[in-house]
Amino acid sequence: MPDDRPTDAHLCGQLYAALEVLQQLGDIGFRALGREESRQKAAKRPRTEMTVPLHTVGKSLYWARLRGRGAAAGAVFRSIPDLMPSARDLPAALSPAQQEEFLRGRRAQLDAIAKTGAETAGR
Repeated sequence: MPDDRPTDAHLCGQLYAALEVLQQLGDIGFRALGREESRQKAAKRPRTEMTVPLHTVGKSLYWARLRGRGAAAGAVFRSIPDLMPSARDLPAALSPAQQEEFLRGRRAQLDAIAKTGAETAGR
């Protein structure tokens, strides 16, 4: 793995942020990923907590489009392939240090999305 590529834990955090924003833009699932307890669970066990939101990402995109937020959601949606970890599947569990890296990755991606204005588009 190249030295400049983020760790899988960091990428999982970035992916989580993208999924979180898509839920927010689609106004679905009571924005479950935006909850602190959901975030902490995902930082510990990405595969368990992120698989369903990843499988239903199209639903978030669809509902965001219906709510007039399609362009913003589309931009976030298109970022997802670049945020996938290098492993074949999401990590089953992360160590405490990796959990911190997950949270740093999430914050970095939220900041990147905020720079584009996507997280608040259409509100």
